Amino acid sequence: MALVKLLLVFAGIIVLLSRRWNLGLVLLLASVAVGLLFFYPLQAVGRDFLLTSVDLLTVRLALSIVLIMTLSELLRETASLQGMVEALHALIPSGHLVIAALPSLVGLLPMVGGAMFSAPMVDEVGDRLGVDGERKTYINYWFRHIWEYVFPLYPSFMLAAALLKLETMQLVRAAWPLTAAAIVGGIAFGLLGMPRNRDDDPSSGGRLDNGRVLLASTWPVAMVIVLSLTLPLDERVTLILSLVATIVLMMAVNRISLGKLGHILRDRIPWETIVVVFGALIFRRVLDKSGAVSAVSEALTRSGVPVVVVAFLVPFIAGLLTGISIGAFSIGFPVILPLVAAESTTIAPGWAAWLMAGGFLGVMCSPLHLCLSLTRVYFGAEWGPVYRRIIPSSLWVAVIATIVLLS
Repeated sequence: MALVKLLLVFAGIIVLLSRRWNLGLVLLLASVAVGLLFFYPLQAVGRDFLLTSVDLLTVRLALSIVLIMTLSELLRETASLQGMVEALHALIPSGHLVIAALPSLVGLLPMVGGAMFSAPMVDEVGDRLGVDGERKTYINYWFRHIWEYVFPLYPSFMLAAALLKLETMQLVRAAWPLTAAAIVGGIAFGLLGMPRNRDDDPSSGGRLDNGRVLLASTWPVAMVIVLSLTLPLDERVTLILSLVATIVLMMAVNRISLGKLGHILRDRIPWETIVVVFGALIFRRVLDKSGAVSAVSEALTRSGVPVVVVAFLVPFIAGLLTGISIGAFSIGFPVILPLVAAESTTIAPGWAAWLMAGGFLGVMCSPLHLCLSLTRVYFGAEWGPVYRRIIPSSLWVAVIATIVLLS
């Protein structure tokens, strides 16, 4: 019955998401539903809401995400992203490298539907190479997301680390083979078979000038990464301090007023993302405190389905149905974690990579994924040929995740 009850909760989540409800609000309602179905007093649910909302982990995660989105909008405001991709296009002589590097570079910054930013550049290079719309769609989509398994600036990655109870660098060390596999898969199923040389005129400007443009465009991202890795402070605050320092310096260098910053915070930050963070962590706490997780874990164990299969499929299905990484992780991880790690122990690196692969590959295969649906329309591509590249690439990543799990 515990399994049936949780399946009812999942079904309710799916129905509400299909009606375009905000995922954060849906997870809050799901928390109340879990309390009612598992006879967990509503007063206790309310207490969990309050305690999670003021917990330092929740506040730190929400603040980090707001700062990251602010940095992304400042880069867009100063045309740094545009300069970044144009300089890269001018510096690299190989069409193969350029067409993959453009979405990869844009992928260093988390933006909703970010694949649309690199799509025009990929389209231009692809035309010169004689690439069809389906291959353009795959390259732009797949290489846009190769970093999401390991890059700590992604809100979904930070949420995954929090849900798995790992520090960010612990999860990076566990999941880096997935990014390596994604790069290899993208090359094998996207780049191989294209013409070797670009048929275009030399780009304007010298290599030195374009190198300067690239450095001027990418220094904020590099500064955040270097500071967050080298500051001799607690890892729980280094990312926040690195982001604040970078934003302040960027505003000073580009003479961005506080009024413009206020406009960005007020009108261009998707605040519903923060509601998702609160909803995900509250959902995790209620699942744990109500006994729902332990009851479902026991039911899954008794069902005879191998734990390794369940641990992959639950986040995979959550990702497939929501089309966003935060949804895959926030819905799937709290249910699976008790099956693969005792409460007093840290999850093993192999299991962390396995869960990450399951959730993110579900997202990458989802037709609801905004980057996939938008770029497919942009390039006029058919679903079938695009999926004939996405599916084998995803299977390859799953194979590497299996090796990591067994090693």
